[in-house]
Amino acid sequence: MNLFSNCSIVENDENVITSGEFTIPLNPINRYSKSYGSIYKNGHIFHLKIVDKKSIPSTIFGLTYLKRLEIRNTCFFPCNLPQIPSEIVCLTSSLTELSIYDTKITQLPNEIGKLVHLQVLKLSNTGLMSLPDSIGDLSSLIMLYLPNNNLKSLPETIKNLRSLQHIALTNNRYLHSIEPLNGLPSLRILDTRHCPIPVLPQNLPQLTDLYMSNNSLTKLAAIETLGTATNSRKSFYFDMNYIESIPAQIQQVKNLFRLKFNQNKLKYLPIDIFNITTLSYLNIQHNEFDHRDIKTIVSNFHHSNRIVSILYN
Repeated sequence: MNLFSNCSIVENDENVITSGEFTIPLNPINRYSKSYGSIYKNGHIFHLKIVDKKSIPSTIFGLTYLKRLEIRNTCFFPCNLPQIPSEIVCLTSSLTELSIYDTKITQLPNEIGKLVHLQVLKLSNTGLMSLPDSIGDLSSLIMLYLPNNNLKSLPETIKNLRSLQHIALTNNRYLHSIEPLNGLPSLRILDTRHCPIPVLPQNLPQLTDLYMSNNSLTKLAAIETLGTATNSRKSFYFDMNYIESIPAQIQQVKNLFRLKFNQNKLKYLPIDIFNITTLSYLNIQHNEFDHRDIKTIVSNFHHSNRIVSILYN
């Protein structure tokens, strides 16, 4: 069976979005208007933004030159099926960015993995509960943006996304593990704020920005395996957790620049942390240090690193 047998290529892109209830302005002067389409000189639409429409007709999958599709508060037809239609595969030769906001999409079809040119995938506040194994086939994916959803786990196949540089999983309240991300070779930015994750990711050689505020961390095992292959500045945010101690191996993190440990359960800092001369900002407010410990910490930092800015109780 031909994979694209159900794909009907439209003869005129403009007709798709300028007829019936789905009328959308093309090439408007004000690009901040709610919905619009951007059109090539040859008449093909390459960017489509759809906001607050009743529904999206299946004819949009015939826009075979479409590169960017953005949807806000608009369901795919029929609206009683909370997932992206499998016909999304019809855009496999062109689509590089798919963004869906405030639209009920609880699952993705397996066909999503056929979008081999997709570089950016965003689903925010959609109620997404799971990712298909085929997500690992998105060989061009650079950004995976999935905040404010209901993810409970990540598929093991996500390890195959060797080009992935940025992952955002903020506010997935049921996500207890990100272990499948361990070992991703290109990941630079990882954001898991407001998730109940108890364990630090490991073996992310290009990582520079780690946001794990308001998680369930109690320790920072294997922190030395983060950012090992890059000398770029590192910013790690561990505020609002349950961390009781910082391992001595934190000194091994290359070019550690910013650290946030406020609102944890720290009673002391390892002596090794005072040797991190690249550190410019440290927040240790609202921990369990006593007043004398704070004075010693500040004194030791100023002795070894005169430029560090320290926030404390």
